[in-house]
Amino acid sequence: MARTGKIARLPREIRTQLNRRLSDGEKARRLVEWLNTLPEVHTVLQSDFAGREITEQNLYEWKQGGYPEWRAQQDAIARAAELAANATELAEAAPGRMSDHLAIVLIGRYAAELAAWDGSDPDELHRKLRSLRILCHDVVELRRGDHEAARLDMERIRLERDRDKTDQDAADYFARWIEYPSILECIRDPSATSQVRKQRIREILGLPTPPKPAESISP
Repeated sequence: MARTGKIARLPREIRTQLNRRLSDGEKARRLVEWLNTLPEVHTVLQSDFAGREITEQNLYEWKQGGYPEWRAQQDAIARAAELAANATELAEAAPGRMSDHLAIVLIGRYAAELAAWDGSDPDELHRKLRSLRILCHDVVELRRGDHEAARLDMERIRLERDRDKTDQDAADYFARWIEYPSILECIRDPSATSQVRKQRIREILGLPTPPKPAESISP
């Protein structure tokens, strides 16, 4: 829900400065004095609040609403940046598909749990293995997606290779085809129409003449 208080109506840059100073633990009285000296704040207060200045109560209300939202946003941004950095480090440390590495790790955990079990408390072993099975299900889904992407990529490469081969075969065939003097002469004959050229080429290659379309009979 959009906030409508005095501080919520201030420009974003000023709200960001205020939130950072609140995060640094600056006292409310100093912050209120600072806000009320800014020309941008005067403009908003004159326009929307009949010129009434920002008070410590306004700041208290902001600290209960807008400020916690800003803190949450900053935490989310920091977590996202940390995840991105971790993903980069993982990719550098373990080249290849991450899902394959995760599968190897889980297999190792399975082996470790089974090797450490001394035969007592089977319920505890079952609980640990059940947790690993849940993780395995997630990794299987990740690997399925990776393998499908790899399959599509291989199919794309195959199609491109087949297309290139087809184009090359056609070019080679045409190069051999025009070596025949009779065909070359037919192609170069400026007086021959397109239909005549096609007919001559079929005759040279020994291809049957296609039947003429049946003429329509008027009633």
